Amino acid sequence: MSIKLEQVNYTYNPHRPGEKVALRDINLVFQDHCFTALIGRTGSGKSTLIQQLNGLLLPTHGKIIADDYVIDMTLVYKKDGKVDERAMKKKHKVKLQNIKSLRKKVGIVFQFPEYQIFEESVIKDVSYGPKNFGKSEEEAIKQAKEALTLVGIDESYYERSPFELSGGEKRRVAIAGILAMEPDILVLDEPTVGLDAAGEEKLMGLITHLYEQGTSIILATHNMDVVLKYCKRAIVLDHGKIVHDSTPLDLFQNSEYLKSSSLEPPKVFRFALDLIQGGLDLDLSKVKDTKTLANEIIRVKGGNA
Repeated sequence: MSIKLEQVNYTYNPHRPGEKVALRDINLVFQDHCFTALIGRTGSGKSTLIQQLNGLLLPTHGKIIADDYVIDMTLVYKKDGKVDERAMKKKHKVKLQNIKSLRKKVGIVFQFPEYQIFEESVIKDVSYGPKNFGKSEEEAIKQAKEALTLVGIDESYYERSPFELSGGEKRRVAIAGILAMEPDILVLDEPTVGLDAAGEEKLMGLITHLYEQGTSIILATHNMDVVLKYCKRAIVLDHGKIVHDSTPLDLFQNSEYLKSSSLEPPKVFRFALDLIQGGLDLDLSKVKDTKTLANEIIRVKGGNA
């Protein structure tokens, strides 16, 4: 499943005090089976953008096409150049009628899992989504158990209150709640925030497994280590605009752009660049973390022996 954004703009509180333009003329395609990072400083528009992808926020202006689903907020004009308000209302009613089913296809996990957890037990919370989309109680429970197993939550947690879980466990339950609806695209907002190194590796291992099983992944993140190690594409936003779109490798090699944008490449990547400047012929495409850097150094040293 692919998603295309055409001239998407979004303004908070339009024509009112506190008006803020969050997205400006976004033209973007997320291809089927992508693993994409959305990067940018706080306030750049990342969270606003991901909420456009399944209609949680509707564009102030522009169009979003997700397979057969269309969110079209382009303006309808009369011959005199004025907006035809009646035609707009009719058009939006037709275009947005399937937005609920779009949210089943494109699932979003927010930065703070507490925003998505609300039931009295883990199993009820995770089975809520499938039931809301028409599954029987038995089918919903079955899908919930499968999703919980996938994220590493066993039966001993089923009847526990999700609010009593650790931060990492809450995040896994929140992800399971989305996975139980069997989305084609999983969107995560800052999934590794607050996790220690072991928790981060475990969570990203799960996300990578989902990607390998065919789920598209879109991450909004400040974590450049995650971008380097896992993502295939890096899109940088600044003040609501797309200012860079490339592979992580190309992004982190672009020293002039990084300097002007105040983005910091991962330490392991900077160290690899220093080694190259010192005369070591490393293949940067193979450097994803300290382990792969060590392997690359061993390869080069062995080749020079």
